[in-house]
Parts: sequence; C-alpha cells; structure tokens
Amino acid sequence: MNSSMTIKKLYPLGFIILFFFIIACKDKKKDTPKADFDRKEMLANMGNNMIIPAYQNFRLAALNLDSAIAVFNLNPDATKLLFVQNSFKDAYLEWQACSAFEFGPAEQAYLKMSLNTFPANTTKINDGITSGFYNLNALANLDMKGLPGLDFLLFGIGKDNSEILAKYVSDGDATNRRKYLVDLSADIKIKITNVLNSWLPTGGNYINTFVNSPGTDIGSAIGLFTNQFIHDLEILKNYKLGIPLGKQSGGVLYPEKVEAYYSGISLELATINLQTLERIYLGKDKLNDGQGYDDYLIHLGAQYNGNSLNDAIKAQFSTAISKLQAVPNPLSASIVNNRIVPENAYKEIQKLVILLKTDMCSSMGILITFVDNDGD
Repeated sequence: MNSSMTIKKLYPLGFIILFFFIIACKDKKKDTPKADFDRKEMLANMGNNMIIPAYQNFRLAALNLDSAIAVFNLNPDATKLLFVQNSFKDAYLEWQACSAFEFGPAEQAYLKMSLNTFPANTTKINDGITSGFYNLNALANLDMKGLPGLDFLLFGIGKDNSEILAKYVSDGDATNRRKYLVDLSADIKIKITNVLNSWLPTGGNYINTFVNSPGTDIGSAIGLFTNQFIHDLEILKNYKLGIPLGKQSGGVLYPEKVEAYYSGISLELATINLQTLERIYLGKDKLNDGQGYDDYLIHLGAQYNGNSLNDAIKAQFSTAISKLQAVPNPLSASIVNNRIVPENAYKEIQKLVILLKTDMCSSMGILITFVDNDGD
C-alpha cells in the first residue's frame, strides 16, 4: 500500500483519538479539585483581621474589668458594683469572638479551659473564699475561676444587688471575697495578655508560623484552625444547649448548667458565638470580606446534593442563627418553660455541624482529630 495513502487514512483516526483525549482531559480537570487556591492569603486574613483583633478586643475588655474591680474593692457601693457587672458582661461577650482559636499559644496556655469552664463549682469557690487557700493554677480548679467564677461572684451570691453588695462589705468573708474577685480577674488578664503577645510580631510572632503553614495535613495551620473552629461549634451545641436540654441525661433538664447562668446572658453569648463562627467561615471581619472557607469551597467547586456546598452552609448558618435568636430570654427559663424553641435551635446547629465537619472537611481534605461521643 502507498505510504501516503496510509497516512491519509490514519488522519481521521488520529483526529478522533485526539478529540476524545481532549474531552477526557477536560472531564478529569472538571472532576479534580483545583490545587492553586491561595491558602496563605486565607490564613493571613484569619490571623491579622480576625484572630489578633479578637484577642486585642478581649484583652482591652479584661483590662477594663480588672480596673473596675480594683475601684470597687477600694470602697464598694451599689454604683461601682453595677459598673463591675456591666464590665463583666462586656468582657464575656468579647470572649465569644476568641473561643474558636484554641490552638498554638492558646492551647499551650489552656486558655479556653482557664477562662470558660462552666458551670462554676460554687462549693469550691465558697470553700476557697472561707479558707483563704486556693490554687488557681491547678488544673483541678478550672471550675472555680475564669468568667464563670466571676459570673457567680457578681450575680449569684444574693437575690439582688443589695444582698450581693453586703457580701463584699459586711459579710464575715467580705475581705477574702474581695481578694478572690481580684485574683480571678488578674488571672484572666495575665493569660489573655500572654496569648496575645505570643501572636504579635513584636512578641512570639506566632502569626508568622500560622501564615506560613498553608497545608491541610494534621498539624498544619488550616488543620489546627479548622478542628478548633468546628470544635467550638460542637461546644455550643453540646454544652451551651445540649446538656441543659437533657441530651446527655436521658431527657433530664439541667437549666442551671447553661453558660453564664447567674447573669442571665446565656442566650446573648451563644448568639454572638454562632455569629462569630459564621464570620470565620466567611472570612469577614467587621469591615472587610476577605478569603475564608467559603472562597475555598467555591474554588474547589464543592457540591452538596447537586448544588453548591457553600450555599448550603451559608443557608444553614442563617437558619441556625435565626432559630437561636427566636429563643426567649433567659435561656435557662426557656429550657424549662418553652423547651421546643431551644430544641429547634439545637437541631439546626446539629445540621450545621454535619455540613462543616463531614462535607466541608471532606471537600478540603482536612482530618478531624478531636473526639466527641454524641454522634453529632
């Protein structure tokens, strides 16, 4: 056979093979997650625009609280007590923007456990005040300090502010109680100052370590951050709502185990906590919308039931926040008198946990390393 004729006959076959090769490559490219997302930019946004400012805001609130307590202790009166109480509420609200960052310096300092182990052990607190002997640095005493400890001391030792004030003025343990108040506040101030300094470029410069670890493996910045981000949502679901609703006690209610039970700001704290987690997901601070998990999922083309996974997560955040905001104050009373409303919020937060913990992490190739036993 003539060689030129052979070549001519092979042309159509060659084009056909080339055509299907191109189609196959396009399909493969479509099905393979993109790998060129700038995770360092996302980490820089999270660290510089969310984590450090949150620590700075909480530290300022802690300093204001510490100053208010110092003034109150010099000459306790009703006006100063009210000022301390309001300063405490401000600090507790600011803490909600920090609780998802329990890795790196915060993990080393046991920051979350030191500042927000609730409910407070009121028996240990009262015994420590009466005896004058206590060790706030002992891990066994995490439940007699922090913001929950102040919640009890500022709102739970009397039926009204007149009775509370008397505990600091005329009670037999008044002097010891004032000292205990100062010690709890100082412990909070010292711990948040140390953690913040560890992040700052002028201190430990952990921000540099954080930004320059853009992988998704165990121990990477994204791996650590994502685990704590989702773990914080689990704490909201399980401890701020689930345990008080009887989810781990066969339906037996424990309304007194809500966060900030004595001051009655449990619902406000939970709502701020959830709204902060939404901003973290979106990469949004109070002024700017930077790179976040939403951008990463969009880049990957992540799907959920044939639609955008990002859209599903954003919609679920909105629903969960709406259900939580619908709960009447105080949360402890709603758990007893209007249980179905906080139950609805709990269920929507549970759906959000599954979307983030299972679908989002699977799409990003992030392994969940913390352990829970509630089956989500």
